[in-house]
Amino acid sequence: MNPRRVVIIGGGPGGYVAAIRAAQLGAKITLIERDKIGGTCLNRGCIPTKVLLHDAKMLRQLRDSSIFRTLLNERFNPLEPMMDRKKKVVQELIERVEMLLESYRVTVLRAQADFLEPNQIVLLYRNGKKETVEADAIILAPGSQYKTLPNIVPDGEKIITSDEALEIKKIPRNIVIVGGGYIGVEFATIFNAMGSKVTIVEILENVLSGLEDEIVRNLRRFLERDGIKILTKSKIEDLRSVEEGLILTVNTPQGIQEILAEKLLLAVGRSPQLDLDFGKAEIDVSPAGIRVNRRMETTTPNIYAIGDAIGGTLLAHVAMEEGVAAAENAMGMDQELKDHPIPLCIFTDPEIASVGLTEKEAKQKGGIKIGRFPFRSNPTAVIASETDGLIKVVVSREDDQILGVHIIGHEASTLISIASTLMEQNLKAKEFFRMIQAHPTTPEALKEALLDTEGLAIHLTKPLRTKA
Repeated sequence: MNPRRVVIIGGGPGGYVAAIRAAQLGAKITLIERDKIGGTCLNRGCIPTKVLLHDAKMLRQLRDSSIFRTLLNERFNPLEPMMDRKKKVVQELIERVEMLLESYRVTVLRAQADFLEPNQIVLLYRNGKKETVEADAIILAPGSQYKTLPNIVPDGEKIITSDEALEIKKIPRNIVIVGGGYIGVEFATIFNAMGSKVTIVEILENVLSGLEDEIVRNLRRFLERDGIKILTKSKIEDLRSVEEGLILTVNTPQGIQEILAEKLLLAVGRSPQLDLDFGKAEIDVSPAGIRVNRRMETTTPNIYAIGDAIGGTLLAHVAMEEGVAAAENAMGMDQELKDHPIPLCIFTDPEIASVGLTEKEAKQKGGIKIGRFPFRSNPTAVIASETDGLIKVVVSREDDQILGVHIIGHEASTLISIASTLMEQNLKAKEFFRMIQAHPTTPEALKEALLDTEGLAIHLTKPLRTKA
């Protein structure tokens, strides 16, 4: 019996994970990628930015250290070695993914793909050669593209996107970042650490719209303390090029401001990549993405879609889980994507991590209890000299279910996995009270935050009044 032929378009996190999972189930896999294996996340997104953020944090720690700051030479320019290390890390991870695909005998074709028929894909190679591939099932993972604004067109020089920001050759004296989402605040953190004067221009009421308000307020306070200027409810009305860069006319609640920017970074989010000829495969699409059900099936039988291209939550770890579900269904299983708690991490300094309902969202569903624990009271955070921030937990008053956990501070991106697991297992807050956490570690702080929902946190001063 011939193995089932599965063709996957797109080699990003969702695509390559789908390829490996389908191969594990016995499929003959053809993975088509027009650029580099790893997609946006590995090449121009999650990974390279986190490398730079890691090094930017180390640079900040050295500068702030009473012991090691004297080791820094005033003439030291960190940009070139940081960029070199970023390239090495990215290349190492690409090679590891390629090795995984090879071990599962996945055929990787470097070409532009499009539909001929619902079960036929035409490939266009860079040398002009064309090839047709037939499939028993197809998984679409074409990814996303950066958004632009009508009056701000990237030119790759003065007006840049995150792609150019990751290849920048010189630290700009001043940079304006348009967009206060996770991309914008992470790049603000990087450039601020490297010495740029940074301004964020955000049209909404605050940066990181949709996150827990208390966490966002704390981040804004920390960013502004570090010298980052944040203009919310603001919009660039005009820009003109000058020798030093750009003069921006910004409409703010305080009136019109003119700002000089050597670089303008456009970071207003990403949208689904929808440049395939979906009509030939009779697949329903909209500007929001490819239409799928919980089995990741499109409107055409045996064609699945995953990742950023379907819209919704544009996160690599979500795309990976969708890739597993699509691969299993393509191989004849019956898997639906469940409503698991989805953790979100933002690698600013301090880090932010969040899972579940915000306080505002939870209040709309019923009575709640709130617990907080500051990192200044956690020994591990004090040891690391990272005492900014807190953990905030939202718990149902009716059944003691943990509804949401929101963190800004030391090791937030690691702690949120524990919180997600507690929520996935439907563990009651009081059940976690009795679980022993190693000392000194940051999970102790999560336990203390949950204890605080009952006014029982050990390492907080006695409250003036009991919890209501």
